Amino acid sequence: MSTKSFQEQLEEIYLQYRHGELENRLEDLTEQMEQTILQRVLAEEFLETDIEIEEDAKQAVTIAEQYLEKGDYESLSEEIDDIEAAVSDQERKVNNRIHEARISMSETLGGMKRLNERVDRVSDVKLEAIATLLDDWNWKEHVYREEDAGMDTLKEYARDYGKDMRTFFEESKEELFKPYTGTPLESIVKGMLTDERYSLHNLSDEEVELLRDDPIAEYVELKLT
Repeated sequence: MSTKSFQEQLEEIYLQYRHGELENRLEDLTEQMEQTILQRVLAEEFLETDIEIEEDAKQAVTIAEQYLEKGDYESLSEEIDDIEAAVSDQERKVNNRIHEARISMSETLGGMKRLNERVDRVSDVKLEAIATLLDDWNWKEHVYREEDAGMDTLKEYARDYGKDMRTFFEESKEELFKPYTGTPLESIVKGMLTDERYSLHNLSDEEVELLRDDPIAEYVELKLT
């Protein structure tokens, strides 16, 4: 039979609950920081962004994990609110920068898809794969391939996936625009990336003549109306 009073038992249950709550919050923080870092790695390769993760945020999570390892729940309880705020702020900054880069690249991709509808030089599957990543940002399934993969392995997967998707993007641009590079139509074709409108009097006689026999003629005629 327990010699502890009812009050002592209640206090013990409460402490167990509080410790469990702190452990869960720290686990969520660790996952949040991990995903922020992995997105930064992927975005550097795919979107060619330059995003820095502040050392203070990473260090704060490390210190919190050390508190837990030592069983120092009191220190963890005192600092976890500030740690959560630092990690969330870092996540927001990274996500905002990635969002801006995705919008910019999506606009370029939209122009590439419009051009491809007329010249049919690039696989629609490849373009849609790029568009899906930009629209849905469904990166996790391509990075979390192994259940117990360590952080270094996950970063390598994120880097490789980002490189592969960037390669798809650059190859598609090359296939689409190479025939126009160095020709009078180059500026017109590049204008398709930004949905630029054209004026008939701005086209030279040479450009008009070249357009007559090119698949993009229909597009330009539409833009002239």
